Amino acid sequence: MKPTFLTVIQMFQLEGMVALGKMLNPANNQITKNLEHARYVIDILDLLQEKSKGNLSSEEDTFLMNALSTLKLNFVEESNNPITPPNGDLT
Repeated sequence: MKPTFLTVIQMFQLEGMVALGKMLNPANNQITKNLEHARYVIDILDLLQEKSKGNLSSEEDTFLMNALSTLKLNFVEESNNPITPPNGDLT
């Protein structure tokens, strides 16, 4: 399977969602939160968006824009909610 731009963006989006505590961390099968790492992932995607401007298909551009929006909105939400659920409990 050959990687595409969309798979790269999706990989970073998933990594960001794990760092925000929105998905199970596959390394330990628990919910973990690391806002510093989430910010780093968002910064990488911002950089990719800036450097690839004008070189993306409309599908790629829209996908990247939506991934960034989702991560940024969730980052703000989690920044205002610093408590991480114990033992990976999402409820």
